[in-house]
Order: sequence, then C-alpha cells, then structure tokens
Amino acid sequence: MSRVLSEKKEILNHIENLSNEIFYEIFDYLDGCDIYHSFSNLNCRFQDLITHSTFYLKVQFSFKFQSNLTINDRYERYIFPNKHRIISFYCDHQLYYEEFIQLSPINSTFNHLESIILKHISTIQFVDLHFYLKTLPRLSSLQIFFDSCEDDIGDIYQLIFQLPFLKYLRVEIDDFEVSDLTLPIATNEQYTSIEFFIFFHYLTLDQFFHLLSYTPRLTHLYCFNILDFELTNSTEIFPKLNNLVLFNLCTMDLSCDLCQALLSKLPLQLKILSVTVSDRDISYLDANRWEELIRKNMPNLERFTLCLQEKMDERFQITDYHKTISNYFLPFWMEKQWIFRIVVDDDEIDYSIFPHRYASIFPHSQKFYDFEEHLSYNRNSCPGVNLNIINLNKNQVYINRFKSLFKIINVTRLVIKCSIDSMRTFIKILKLLPNLMMLRVTFLTHPDEFLDAKKDMIELRRCVKNSKITNVTISNAQGSDDVDFIIGLFPQMKSFSIQIISNCDFLRVTYWILYRIKKNKMSHPMKVCIQVKEGTNDLIEKLYEMIDSKKLFKNYTIFQKFDIFYIQWN
Repeated sequence: MSRVLSEKKEILNHIENLSNEIFYEIFDYLDGCDIYHSFSNLNCRFQDLITHSTFYLKVQFSFKFQSNLTINDRYERYIFPNKHRIISFYCDHQLYYEEFIQLSPINSTFNHLESIILKHISTIQFVDLHFYLKTLPRLSSLQIFFDSCEDDIGDIYQLIFQLPFLKYLRVEIDDFEVSDLTLPIATNEQYTSIEFFIFFHYLTLDQFFHLLSYTPRLTHLYCFNILDFELTNSTEIFPKLNNLVLFNLCTMDLSCDLCQALLSKLPLQLKILSVTVSDRDISYLDANRWEELIRKNMPNLERFTLCLQEKMDERFQITDYHKTISNYFLPFWMEKQWIFRIVVDDDEIDYSIFPHRYASIFPHSQKFYDFEEHLSYNRNSCPGVNLNIINLNKNQVYINRFKSLFKIINVTRLVIKCSIDSMRTFIKILKLLPNLMMLRVTFLTHPDEFLDAKKDMIELRRCVKNSKITNVTISNAQGSDDVDFIIGLFPQMKSFSIQIISNCDFLRVTYWILYRIKKNKMSHPMKVCIQVKEGTNDLIEKLYEMIDSKKLFKNYTIFQKFDIFYIQWN
C-alpha cells in the first residue's frame, strides 16, 4: 500500500513540475467551472494559479459534455463571483440557456466577455438577449446557430450590426426561406466594425449585396449559399470591400456569367479565393475564363479553389468547356501549383482545382490520395489529371459516358478500389487510360477472389503489358499474395508503395517485397515506400541488418519521413 502511495506522490510531483504556462494551455480546453471545481482545493499552488487575475475563464454549457454540477451550482459557486474574469460563453442547448438567463442576464458585469457562441437558440431569445449584448464593452466575437427563422432575418442582422465592438460574426440557420430577408442598403452611419463574416443560409444576389453594404471592413468572407433569381440587379451595386483578402463562395443556380461578374468586383489584393458550385452550368469548368479573370482582376491571388459537380445522367454530353480541361496543365496553372483532379462517385463527377500544399483541407481529401504525400517526383514530368474513383457504376451506359470524357483528357494518375465484382470494370477503365503513369489500388478482397476467371487475368496482363505505369501503391494489403499480384503485373515499375502495415509486420512484409523484386530480376533503379502504423525508432537499423544478412541488395539507401520508410537503389 505504501509503495502505491509513493508512486502516486511521485506522479503528482512530476505533474507539479510543469510550468504555469503549460497548465494555462491545458485549461484553455476546459470549462472554467470544472477547473475551479477540480483544482481549487487541490493545493495552494493550484488555488493561486486559477485565482490569479490574469487567468480568464471559459464557461461552457454543453449537452454533449455534461458537467456533474447543476447550472445553479455553477452559477452560485463559480460564475457569479468571477463574472469579471469570464472571457467566453458557450451554450448548445435551449434549456441550458433559459435556465442560465433566469439566474443572470449576460450584461455589462461580464466586463471581459469577448466571445459568445449560442446554438439552438430561437430568434425571440436572441432579440431579448440583444438588449444586454449592447452593454458588453469587449464583445468582439459572436456565433449564433438558429434551428429556424420564422422572422425576417434582416431584422436580426440589424440588431447584430448595432453591436459596436464586433469583429467576428457567424450566423447559421438550418431552416430558412430565401424570401425572409429584407435589408436596405446601409448608410455611412450604419457601417460596422466586422472583419470576419461567415453565414450559412440562402441569399439571393441582391440580398447578399445589401448585407455586405454594412461590412466595408471585411477581410475574410465565407458565403453559403448564394442563389440566382430573376430579380437580380446589376453587380454594379456590389459594395467596395477594400480590405478583403479571403473570399469563400458557395453558389446554387447562380450562372457562371453572374458569378464571375461578381468576382471581378473583388479588390486587387485578394489572396485566397474558393468557389463551390451546385449548378448544371458546366461553363464553370472553362479554364480559359478562370485564367483571364485571375490575370486581370486578382494579380495577388495565392490560393484558388474551384469545386464543381456534374451528373453522369442521360443529359450528360461533352461540351467545349470539357475540352478546356487540358488547359489546366498550361504554365499559368503549373507554375502556381494549382492541381486539377476528378473524383468519380457512382454517377457523379466532382471537378476541382486546388493548391497542392493545401490538398488535405479540401473536399474529398480523406477519399483522395495524393502521390506527393509519399513520393518524390517532378510534377512537370507527369502532367495530367488526378482521377479518383470512389465508387464506379458498372453499368455499360455509364462506362460509355466516361469513355467520351476520358478521350479528351489526359489522365496520368488513378486511385481506385477493387472488389470481387469489379475486375472487368477495372480492366475497362485501364483501357480507357493509355497514358496512366501512377496507380493506387485498394484491395477490398483477396486477389484470387478479385479475379473471376483465368481469362480475366490474361486480359489484365495484356492490358498492362505495354502500359506507362511506373508508380504503383497498394492499400489495405492482406498478405504476400497482394505483393506478388502487383509485382507480377508491373515489372517495369520504378516505385512501389504499400499502406499501411503494422510495426510487427514491417520486416516480414519488407523482406517479401524486396525478395520478389530481386527474384523477378527488376534490377533497374527503384524506390520502395512502406507506411508503418506506430513504427518504432529501431526499424531502420533492423532493415539494414535484414537486407545485408539476406544479401538482397548492395548499393542501397534507407531513410524515413514521418511514418514512411524509403528504400532505394540505383
């Protein structure tokens, strides 16, 4: 028993050795009431720490992370005596909000309150709350999430725009009718101090322009969704936003002509532009129009993102705009490292342009594999479309539609999943992509099951015999048969990658890969990349020992980047 107490004391002593700054960083993620409840009586050090005048509290009433304390207890014991030290207030349930407001209005006594986040609040509740919000001397950030809005949202915005110190505003409405916003053009006296504005609800272009007339100081603007109605006036009434550096626009049924007319009004110093389109207007795909717009109106643009979806239904047909896809590989786009890719999911096609450096934050990033994450190669030596097939409709009608598209674009990189019923479709796709250089395959079944019959394998070998594929990655590998399958199909490959294997399987799998490569007499310069889950620091040394003892290769090097191990030889 004494040993256990001694160990606990030692652990506590280690924790106490942490600096105050580290504890403050930890506390930044916790509810202020819970911090007081858990730490104030622990010892003198923690009591002094959390009662220090420079330590500000965050109050959170969350339905998801419920506290052991009642709202009344939290208010009486921790909030009321510390009103002047509360810096943020978060509430995600109407009942919590109503109970707290009955105890105390959020008024000027909260004289350090800077941020308020309210979810599932009604417009009536917000109107009542607004009277007190105006008295807060430091309120700079407001986020409101309405379930619905039966009133004119223009009236709500008029109230919000009266808050004198607001810099950050986010407004979301789940159920909102487009017609329910009436807002006149702002006068000079109605200009706000808002710099960062996000809204998630529908607006017509006219309503959008009127709303922005109140926010001339904007630097960051996120708009979801802008609609095109016949009522739309000229884009000449678009307000001047001289400080804007980021514009994120989602549109629905807004013509490309109107959209680009709007974008042409943005300030020259704009650095980041993102456009997401829910529309059948395929002219959004026109590379030439985007290049002209950016060259003429956005000389300082650093990041550009375009997302456009198209249905592969009976109305699908190749247009002149599809034929401009190849222009996304001209020097203007290549020099900026803005990548064009296509994602196929059943009968839907997503076209997108995005900066290579920011691939992980854009749509389908979890579904899309970017070869540069694991391999070093010169993009200019492999220009062409990234094609990611998430789920392919195997109906021959759809295959024919894809065929018409693939005839006019140069696909050089393919990501695809192979299941027990998809072999013949896989072969058809490979035949449609004669310039394919990089391939990533996720096996959803064993290769023996993946091949329906011997003739499938014969046809597959014939299909890839003269292919240009030199870079192959396999994911979800089940065993050595997967490795044999790929090495047997692509003896010409110069780079072979495998994802993701466990630490305990690393040496066994690596040995088998290198052994099969040597057995197949693949003596040309090559690189093998293996991604390891929870790899240990001693793996490189063990790799050297294994390769040398088995006499697999002589002139080779091994290096590691994050969780990926590289073996290459000349």
